[in-house]
Parts: sequence; C-alpha cells; structure tokens
Amino acid sequence: MPNSTTQDAATIAPPSKVEDLKLESQGLAGDLWEELADESTDRVSEDSYQLLKFHGSYQQDDRDLRRERKQQGLDRAWSFMVRTKFPGGRLTAEQYLFADELASTLANNTLRITTRSDFQFHGVGKSNLKTLIRELNEGWMSTYGGCGDVARNTLACPVADLLPGNTFDYQQLAQQISDRFMPDSTAYYELWLDGKKILADGTRVDVQPKREESFYGPTYMPRKHKMGIGLPHDNCIDLFTQDLALEAVLDDGELRGFNLVAGGGLGSTHGKAETFPRLGDRIGFLRQDQALTVLEAATAIYRDYGDRTNRRHARLKYVLEERGVAWFQDQLAQRLGYRLDPVAEIPHYDAHDHLGWQQQADGRWLVGIWIENGRIKDTAKTGLRTIIDEIRPEIRLTAHQNLVLVNISAEDKPRVEALLAQYGLATGGNGLSELRRYAMACPAMPTCGLAVAESERYLPDVITELEQRGHGGDRVWIRMSGCPNACSRPPTAEIGIVGRSLNLYNVYVGGSFAGTRLAKLYQTDVRGEALVDVLADALTQWKQRRDGDEAFGDWAARELVAA
Repeated sequence: MPNSTTQDAATIAPPSKVEDLKLESQGLAGDLWEELADESTDRVSEDSYQLLKFHGSYQQDDRDLRRERKQQGLDRAWSFMVRTKFPGGRLTAEQYLFADELASTLANNTLRITTRSDFQFHGVGKSNLKTLIRELNEGWMSTYGGCGDVARNTLACPVADLLPGNTFDYQQLAQQISDRFMPDSTAYYELWLDGKKILADGTRVDVQPKREESFYGPTYMPRKHKMGIGLPHDNCIDLFTQDLALEAVLDDGELRGFNLVAGGGLGSTHGKAETFPRLGDRIGFLRQDQALTVLEAATAIYRDYGDRTNRRHARLKYVLEERGVAWFQDQLAQRLGYRLDPVAEIPHYDAHDHLGWQQQADGRWLVGIWIENGRIKDTAKTGLRTIIDEIRPEIRLTAHQNLVLVNISAEDKPRVEALLAQYGLATGGNGLSELRRYAMACPAMPTCGLAVAESERYLPDVITELEQRGHGGDRVWIRMSGCPNACSRPPTAEIGIVGRSLNLYNVYVGGSFAGTRLAKLYQTDVRGEALVDVLADALTQWKQRRDGDEAFGDWAARELVAA
C-alpha cells in the first residue's frame, strides 16, 4: 500500500513520528488508561495527546496565564477541549439540554458551535474528562472521531430535509456516511465506557475487544478527512472546501444524483510554499445509491496516497494538485470497477445562513438564531435552555456556527417569538447588523495551542468599529482565524483575516459570497490597531465604485486583487 505522494520515487522518505505512534497504539489505546488515571499531573504526554484526538479531545492550556505561571514556577494551566459528532448538525431537545447541563457542571459553562456543526466543550479538567465523555455517550452523543486522523463530522445542509421543494433526506445520508467511516477499534468504549456500548434504544451491550480496522488499517488516515453533502442553491456547508463532497444535482427540486467533488481544503502554514488553500474539483456524476461506495473508494485513494511523511502536506488536496484530476478519476475507476458518468452541469450557486423564521413543508416552523462566533454563553445560554426546555423543538447546528430550532407548531410560534425577544436572541433583522450577521471567527486565544493571534475575542470589536463608521448595513462575509489553519474558513470569505503573529494579520479579499472562489492576499502584516482602517477603506471604495448591486467579493476580485 503506498504511503506517500512521493511513493514512485526510488527512495521513500520515512513516515512521521505520528505514523509510528498510530501503528504502535493498539487501536488508539496507547498509554491513555494509565495517564488519565495518574492524579499527579493535570496533563498527558505528547504521545497520549496525539491519540486523545481520535477520541474527540485536544489538550490545551490557558495561554493568558502562561507567563504568570512560569514566573511562579508553576506548570501551565492545563485543560481539555471535547468535541462531539452530530452528522448533519442534528440533535434532539433532550440531547441539547443534557449537553447544556454538562457544559455547566464539567466544563467552563459555555457551548461552542463549530464550523462542522458540532459542539465543543472547553475548560474540561483532566479529572472530569472521562465523566464528560461517558455522560455524552449516555445521552447518545459520541466524541469518537471528533478529531484525529479519521473522517470528521459529516456536514449537510441542516434544514434541507424540512423545507418545501426538497424530496431527499440529506440528513439520513449524512448519518449513513458517518456510520460507515466510524473506526472499528473498541478502545474508545473500553476506555470511556468501561467496555460498554450504548445502542440507539438505550440498552448497553458488552463490546468484544477489537483493535483491527477493516477500512482504515493500523495507521488510519494520513491526516483529518472532511466530507459533506452540499446544495448549489444553498451552499451553506462550503462544499468546495471539503476533502470530498457530494454536490446535489437537482431537476425541478428532484434529486437526480450527485457530482463528486474532491480535493478541497483551506489550511496552510506560514512560510511553507507546499501548503495552500484549494477548492475541490468535480470528478464525475453518480446516482444516490452509489454514494457510500464512491465515497469509500475515493477516501481509500487518500488513505493510500496521502503524504505520511510531512503532516503539513498530508491532505487529499495535495494528492489532487500534484497528480491531477485525470489520475484521480482513473484510480477511482480501478477501485470501483467502473467510471463515473460525466460531471453534470450546475447552473447557479447561492448560500444562506438560515437565520429567521421559515415554514417547513409539513406546515410547522423553524427559526434560525444567531450565535456570535458560535459561543453559547450567559443570557443566550439561559434563553436557549428556557425555550428548548419548554417547547422541545429539534435542534440543527449550522456550519456558520448558528443554531436552528425546528418542528415548532403554529400554536407554539408566538411563545417562541416572545422568549426570543425576552432573552435578546437575534434571528436576523432585529437589531443585528448585516455585517455582524455574516462575521465568523475561530476560538483562537486563549485556549487553542495553534493560534498566533486573537480571533473570537477580537472580531466583535472590529465589527463594532466598522458599524460605527457606517458599514453595518453591508452584507459581506468577514471571517477571522487566529492562524492559517483556517478553521473559520477565511480563504473563501469575501474578507478573510488570518493571524500572522501576535497582533499581526494578513488580509485577503475577493472570495465569493456563494463559496465558489478563493480570496487573494490584499495586505500583509496589518497590525491589529490598523485593521479597521484597512477594512473600512476597502468597503468605502466598494460602495463608491461597484457596478450596481455588485457584491463586495466580486468587486474586490475584479478591482483589488485581480491577477
């Protein structure tokens, strides 16, 4: 089995240390049992930290306290982040309420909606880690594969199955994809659930210990692998940024099948030319009943040819970039035993954030609620819990870090509206500026170990200053990331702000509102205090010089960063 994009060379570079670690981990178990039981320290070793990701957790520390604690001769203020997996962003009222309670009792009293429609719990102490993961599983919420070198949460439009004109259950397919790519190793259940597995009906069964992986193999994937199901008329999942995506092909609302899109991804590393953002390529057309088989074969290509030497370069996008679409199509045909049909033409792209009220196909209602940068806290946390506890809607999480309450009866709608107003929860158009509505940031400081600059804590102030300068009514995607890993997807934003160093940012412009074009570098090394001036100047130029109602991204791509 090839293990590197350079596997045709006479000499293959040795695998990275993480590859050896996975191989020797006995199905992701490693020394996690012993280290989590060690009460003499609040952290785990680097090896266990790498394995812990597969179980849905990252080890972090409070970076605001690093210097002070070091001066005091103390170790860092260690804690853990825990991430769920909600295929299609779907969860029940009971699951939401339970997650809210766990966030209050075992984490830092906030829930963070991610750009992959998950929940993240922050500030979890080592002594609470097993309790939290066990309790989540008791509530039928898994963290297995929330992080690590496996298929991450499967995205789908969170509400397409509910809206008029849709005849296919994208949520069900997202669940099937998630189930198919779940790791086989039972180490997760042995460690966190004492050898039990909780079935959908709530019954517990003993797991028979197993370490072999029928699909992944002993070294799993070269790195993370992201998949989604996207709709051209509502590209709310940014489908071209996925490693693999199913692009719905519709005829008068009826699903005809999917175009397979491969090789998207946005992360890069400053100063490493071999890393870069990339939008996926259309590979071919498939019927809906072929979806799982095709995704498995396409994923296997990445498993077998992804770079296992340089983790910065270990994504499917680099395989596509270096080997080409034709090579990928040939590989896929060899594995499937047939070639996909030619790519179907897609006439139009658009994107929606699903805020506000919409009537469902069954006559009930849904309402999308804006959550600033996905952080559910304080009054918003209280308000959402009150509404969900009383009304018991189903919940859908969006890839724009917002939340949608669905299946609300006409009788309950006035009560929900009253509670939204009581707790100041914005649904778009009710005191929420357009600019703030479409802004998004990653967590960054103080917890993310990869961040080199502020993001979540800083972007709201940037938006406030832009509002004060008269730009609040501008409908522009602004996305900020504390590092070039681009978790908040700035490379496809109309304005992307990427941390370069402490209080220093690169600014990109020219992405499309619909997510079909990458932004280009506009200004480098912009200091935080100059950021608003740079953005305000660009927005002012746009409003003075655009053609009619030309979107900022389209104008900027033409005027500011045209090649």
